[in-house]
Amino acid sequence: MDSHPDITCEPTSLLLELASLPPKPPRSKLEPYRELIRELRRKGRTYREVARLFEERVGFHVAPSTLHSFVKVRARHRKQVQFELPPVDVVRESAPPSTSRVAAFKAKPTVQEEKRSRFVFRENEPLTLSSQGGAQ
Repeated sequence: MDSHPDITCEPTSLLLELASLPPKPPRSKLEPYRELIRELRRKGRTYREVARLFEERVGFHVAPSTLHSFVKVRARHRKQVQFELPPVDVVRESAPPSTSRVAAFKAKPTVQEEKRSRFVFRENEPLTLSSQGGAQ
């Protein structure tokens, strides 16, 4: 259900139009202080200490939870880069392939201990402790 069925947009003209739009102003009052917050956090300052610094030096109140949210939202994009596989040439050549390790593990004999019961069960009698200390 198009509200403007008679308007046709070409992708190139739409891109040109979008490129000419002015940039949006930052939505957060903390955006101008982004680098300051980043450096303070790198130097080990807590969100509470950073909030106190903003109150004393900058002159506006900001809650520590607001600072945390500000940092967390902007740090999300970096998480994708943090976990990367190493390059192929870094992988050790001496390590056996995983299939041979799995086969060796499966071939290993498993020793199962006989489960010792601490109780003796006889039908129509109450449950009693075993006199052999857990061995039957």
